[in-house]
Amino acid sequence: MQKNLLYVLPVLVLILLLVMFLWPENLSNRIIFPYISHQKPILDPHLPGADDLSDKLDEVLFDGLFNLVATPSGIAYEDGLGELVGIDDRKVVTVKLRTDVKWHNSYDISFDGAEVLVADASPVPFVVEDLAFSLRRIQRLGSLSRDNIIVAQALQSFDFEGPDESNQIRFRFKTDRDWQDDEIKEILSFKILSQSSEIAAAEHNIGTGSYMVTPAIEEKQDTIEY
Repeated sequence: MQKNLLYVLPVLVLILLLVMFLWPENLSNRIIFPYISHQKPILDPHLPGADDLSDKLDEVLFDGLFNLVATPSGIAYEDGLGELVGIDDRKVVTVKLRTDVKWHNSYDISFDGAEVLVADASPVPFVVEDLAFSLRRIQRLGSLSRDNIIVAQALQSFDFEGPDESNQIRFRFKTDRDWQDDEIKEILSFKILSQSSEIAAAEHNIGTGSYMVTPAIEEKQDTIEY
């Protein structure tokens, strides 16, 4: 009997390993990044990351007024938290803000085994004060932030007018050149943080982008999951 078990047990282990390999965890609509424990990516959309991964994660976690996307013909900018209305002869750019976007802390995220559960919590909508906060933070960071350099070269100030009754705001661009739509969208593609964020925080992980950070669990140490 014991001799038979010696043959059976390895076969059972092999079958179990094959099952785990052939039927892996369902990762649809999820992103999982392993990292070396002392080199966790630090997320701050207004500062360059110490590694390429951090900057890539910013793109899926946070939105700007306009977002960078890849298309078959190259990179382009699509509407994010705003919609470009136009630019007038005085180089005043009008943008209509979205009113249907909520911050990630509007949801409770939990696990049921390997399944991620998302439930509604108290809604925290995107508002114009979030944009104002983000511009103040970028201005405060100065030359440490690439966004600061880009915005300072294009806008007359780190400010805007509005919103009006149509939820439109206006930026005054510098008048020394003609601005094309794609150039305007690039300038206004800096990522927006919630006004409730700590302005000097070392890391930010609450955005409005298409992916949210899931809670860390002991079984998946040294990984980030979205």
